Amino acid sequence: MRSQDDDDLRLWVQRLAEDPANAGNPLLAEFQELAARHGKLLRQFRKIAKISDRLQTETKEMAQQQRQFVLMVSHEFRTPLAIIDSASQMLEIEPQLPVSAPPRVRKIRNAVRRMLHLMDRCLADDRLDSTAVSAKGKFDLAALLAELMAERGVATPNHSFETAGCERSVSVPGDRDLLAVVFSNLVENAVKYSPGGGHVRLGLSRENDLALVRVEDEGIGVNATDRPRIFDKYFRASNAAGTAGAGLGLHLARRIVEAHGGSIAVASEPDHGSVFTVRLPVERAG
Repeated sequence: MRSQDDDDLRLWVQRLAEDPANAGNPLLAEFQELAARHGKLLRQFRKIAKISDRLQTETKEMAQQQRQFVLMVSHEFRTPLAIIDSASQMLEIEPQLPVSAPPRVRKIRNAVRRMLHLMDRCLADDRLDSTAVSAKGKFDLAALLAELMAERGVATPNHSFETAGCERSVSVPGDRDLLAVVFSNLVENAVKYSPGGGHVRLGLSRENDLALVRVEDEGIGVNATDRPRIFDKYFRASNAAGTAGAGLGLHLARRIVEAHGGSIAVASEPDHGSVFTVRLPVERAG
């Protein structure tokens, strides 16, 4: 199918060639060659446009299939995982368990928790892809952080947890569930990459119109060459080999924080731990 511009140019060159006044004009052959090249380029462009449209359609269809798969897996896995976790909790309070059993039960519960966190990350990533984050709601960030740290302290007895600045309410606009994924990921990483135990500190403070959250650990840290890519999707640090992970947590944390108008940064040295700092806008008075 020819375009109108292609037809107009071809007809214009044809009229030039048929005009006796242009007989022997050396520029006529150049015009004809340029018109032929122009038509060829237009045809190639139309082919590329069709391929691009098809690829976009296929990409949308694949994304929809991926969303459906993630939702299906999440739905099918949550019930059996809840049963396993419930049975593990019952075992923990069983008075006649052998001494060697409680650590194994904790490993089962930690494995269940990792699976649930992974599903939450996949669902949150999909949610960010499919919808815009609503900042109409608001919630108490201090209460959320205190709740997360209390839950983690119970589940991870080999680490000590310190929380500062959560005594006073700090209201921030945004999606509480999505931001819970951010701080859950950061605290989980602080524990996971401190395999020998140690302190995990979470501090909340105000910085002008921003809420500032710092999550600090005493773990393996991050190499300087890895730090620029630490928030990339599926990226695993070079010193993280042997530690379970999918490379989604920090990428998702950055996406969620930036969707809320905030920022996230890391300061770290190998074998000296890491400090992740999140800044979020607080609710404006009035």
